[in-house]
Amino acid sequence: MATKNVNNLNNVDQIRDLIFGSQIKDFEERFNQINKTMSSMEETLNSKMNESYEKLSKETERALEILEKKIDNLELATQKERTKLKELIDTTDESIQAQLHSQKDEFSTKMRVLKENVSDENKKVLAQVNVMKSEIEAALNEGLNTLGDDKLSRDAMAQMLLDVAMKMQGTDINTVLSQGISTEEK
Repeated sequence: MATKNVNNLNNVDQIRDLIFGSQIKDFEERFNQINKTMSSMEETLNSKMNESYEKLSKETERALEILEKKIDNLELATQKERTKLKELIDTTDESIQAQLHSQKDEFSTKMRVLKENVSDENKKVLAQVNVMKSEIEAALNEGLNTLGDDKLSRDAMAQMLLDVAMKMQGTDINTVLSQGISTEEK
């Protein structure tokens, strides 16, 4: 039975070869041709990829070298600018310090002069106050002396105090009254 099965398989193979033989050979040839084309394309693709990789690597290296040079140049330029700015700041700081010192001295001088002027004005005002005080005392004494032993009336006291106030202001009753009348007329 085993021989019979082997014979049947051989017969089937022979029948298949008779029916599909030429087509299978065409398929095999086409398949081999496609295989060769794919292998050739794969080799070409690999070759081009390697070339591209090498080109890209070289260009990347060149670009990195250029970039490093630019970075070095920028660092050098930045360092120079920092130095210039520091010098400018130092010069400006010294100038400002000198101006501030000068202004401080000028301010101190002006303050000293102002204090002296205020002191002189205080002395003048004190002298004027003392003169006014003396005038007031004199006016009060005069008013009291004129009254004598008579009783002091409210009107007399009011008149006396009004005269003292007018003397303190440096005016008299007639001037005040004339100003009051001209103000009412308007």
